[in-house]
Amino acid sequence: MSAAKADANKREVVVSGFQKKAGLGKRVAEELELGVFKIACPAGEPLADKSDNYKTYKYQYKRICTHLGRNSSLVQRLVDGQLPAENLPAMDDEALMADVQKNELQQFRQEGLHEALGITAEDSAHWTPSSNYTCPRCENTKCVYITVVKGFHSHDDNNQEPVITIRCTECKHLWKEDEVEGGRVCAGGFVQEVASKVADNRLSASVASGTEARSRPAIWDQARSRDPNWMLPSTKETFAVVNPTSTGRS
Repeated sequence: MSAAKADANKREVVVSGFQKKAGLGKRVAEELELGVFKIACPAGEPLADKSDNYKTYKYQYKRICTHLGRNSSLVQRLVDGQLPAENLPAMDDEALMADVQKNELQQFRQEGLHEALGITAEDSAHWTPSSNYTCPRCENTKCVYITVVKGFHSHDDNNQEPVITIRCTECKHLWKEDEVEGGRVCAGGFVQEVASKVADNRLSASVASGTEARSRPAIWDQARSRDPNWMLPSTKETFAVVNPTSTGRS
């Protein structure tokens, strides 16, 4: 098969594809294919397999089919003759998009611009600038913070605990006040540690003075006429086992 015949078959397949996938008439489909061919082979180059011209030809065909499938108004403009089919392949992707797709693209661009300019959440009015915090990473004192209340949201405010989140404006490090040394959690741990040491000191003093032993219950010194029970030992020996420090009843 000659190269010209092979190219004709390839182009006929594309025309048929436009007809089936977009519902176009043969005349409009042929004009559309001609526009694709002019972009891929501006000097009339052959559509040889694995050539750059043929790769561009197939890419343009798939691109146009995608837009025609997503944008029904574009198909209607071709059918009504409002848009010359031969000129359509030369249009960029944004021009071929539907309004919904254009709005989404604009939103993505806006988000990308915010990211490039460093417009982040801490730049909003919810964050408060402060120089009372020191970044644990770079030791910068210019920070912003936000307070969020966590816990049960009810009339009982005792169940609600404020959480302060800080971000360094220099290195963008983010941390919570309770996570660093000197935070409220650390302060609470320090108080508990002091209380524990005080209790240990009191116990040591009690042991040293001999007052740590429990005094003998008064009921044990009463008349022994009562029947033995779990509160009253039956003999001195039993009492001696229970309280070895005792020397007997007075």
